[in-house]
Formats: sequence, structure tokens, C-alpha cells
Amino acid sequence: MIGKSEQMQNLREKVKAAARVSGAVLITGESGSGKELVAKAIHEHSDRSRAKFVAVDCGALPDDLIESELFGHRRGAFTNAVADKPGLFEEANGGTLFLDEIANTSRRFQAKLLRVLQDKQVRRLGDTATRKLDIRIISATNCELVTMVRRGEFREDLYYRLNVFPIHVPPLRRRIEDVPLLVDHLLRARKRISENAVVKLMGYSFPGNIRELENIVEAAVCMVSGTMIHADDITLPNEAPTRQPEDEIIMDNFWDSVARPFAERLITRTHMERLVRQGLQRTRGSYRKMLPLFRIPDTDYKRFMDFLRRHHCIVDFREYRRK
Repeated sequence: MIGKSEQMQNLREKVKAAARVSGAVLITGESGSGKELVAKAIHEHSDRSRAKFVAVDCGALPDDLIESELFGHRRGAFTNAVADKPGLFEEANGGTLFLDEIANTSRRFQAKLLRVLQDKQVRRLGDTATRKLDIRIISATNCELVTMVRRGEFREDLYYRLNVFPIHVPPLRRRIEDVPLLVDHLLRARKRISENAVVKLMGYSFPGNIRELENIVEAAVCMVSGTMIHADDITLPNEAPTRQPEDEIIMDNFWDSVARPFAERLITRTHMERLVRQGLQRTRGSYRKMLPLFRIPDTDYKRFMDFLRRHHCIVDFREYRRK
């Protein structure tokens, strides 16, 4: 947690306070702002630091897989369940379980998660026995959970169970004075950076936050052959050459070219929604006709739509039917 700004000083104080209590923590903040880093800091400052910190990206797993991953399963509980498998709840027992992108879960899963948090015990899929848990839950989201609760998209009772100790991570543009320290940390003495280059970085708003800053710095390190990075060596996204929509929609396979990078946070929800809009424009509003365009098998139509719904990337097709 690097930075000397007032926002970072306040954040560090909240982390220390959260580490002293045992209640659930809900971390909010924009994508790339460092929510998982905050969760790890809470764990490392708590009395659970000697036990495991287990992180799971709830948005990267389908509903059926996330239940198996978190709760575990018994042999024969479903197809391909060839052996008993403990879940991440059991793996994190005694320590901390970090549930990232908690907003991207189904109501069905939310009900099961609420039961585990209330009973402090877990039952593997296909099992009748329960196992007691001693676990700290830290969850995170870049969504407005209160708004989702009002719309009926997130369980209100689960929201209050998770939001015992709320922490908001400020976006990088609100603590831009921390950029020089972050750049020094990212460079790790591999290269030096000029004052003009730092000034150029501090003039950018960083919609992708620290993750975007890291990508920009790493690109400069790779491109510069000498030891000094100058302002001209820094390429900001608004300076990058734009591609035609027809080029952007070409891919080998949606699951490998889009879904996997999205799960690994290499592309944002904005990029995903833009791709969906381009697809609807090409197919005049037909999601099903987007399958061959995105190199998706016909049998994956339901999986494709479920993926878009789970990540809030469904676009109204009707505006494209009229064109």
C-alpha cells in the first residue's frame, strides 16, 4: 500500500482498525484500484496472519463451478466429480477468505453463501455431513451493492452480513500525488524516469487506476533500450493509434480471447460491452448470430448469455434491430 497522500493515510488507518476486529469486511472501489492488496493487508495485520489467505474471483467462475470451488464436493456429486474435494472455505479455515467481485454471483449462490455465514459451517456438494468453520470473510466489488439490493439483484440480508466493516479504496486520480512513489516501486531500479515523464503521468486521469499505471510503466520499460525513460517514451491510451471496429471484433475464440483476459483483469467491462455492441451492430441485434462471429460453438449459447448477464454486459438488442 504505497502512497503518502491523505487518502492513503486514512486507508491505512482503516486497514489497521479492520484487522483488530473479527467482523466481515466489504471493500469497494473501482477496478484496478488495489482492493485485493487492501484485503491482504488486513489479513497480514490480523491475528489470523499465520493462517492462509485464500482469494477467489467470483466473477470468473460459472455458478455451478463456484459452488464446487467454495463448498467442495463428494465423489459422484456431479459429472466428473471422481474424488472428494475440499472447498476453499475449508482451505481458508482459521484464516481469511477473500471473495472478489461478489456482485457477480447469482441469487441462488448468494442464498447458499448466506447460510454458510449464518451457521459458520459448510456442507460439501453431495454430502450430508457439515464441517465447522473459523474464518474471516473479506469481500470486494466495484459495483454499487446498495443499488443492486434496491433492484433485487443482490440479497439485502447478505449485503448486511458482508458489510459489517466497510472500506472504500480511492481511485488513483483522487491521489495523483502518489504516482511518483508508485512509479519508483514499479520500476524496481530497472530504469530511471525523467521528471517530465512523471509530470506527464500525473496529468493523466487513469480510469484503470494502478493496474493501468503498471501496464503503462511496463510498456515503457520494454520499449526503452537505454536506462532513462523520457516523456516521449510514455504512451498514454488516448495517444495510442485507434483500430477500426472490424479489426477489434476478429478473435480466435471468445472464451480464450475475451472471457479469459477479462477474468484475469487484462480487459475491462467497458471493453467487453463495446465488443458486444459491435457484435449486435454486425448482426442487427441478434445475440445468437454473434456466435459464429465470436467463434463460439452453437452449444455454448446459454453459457455465453449467462456470462454476459453475470458480468452486466447485456445490451438492449432492440436499438440495433431498428437500424
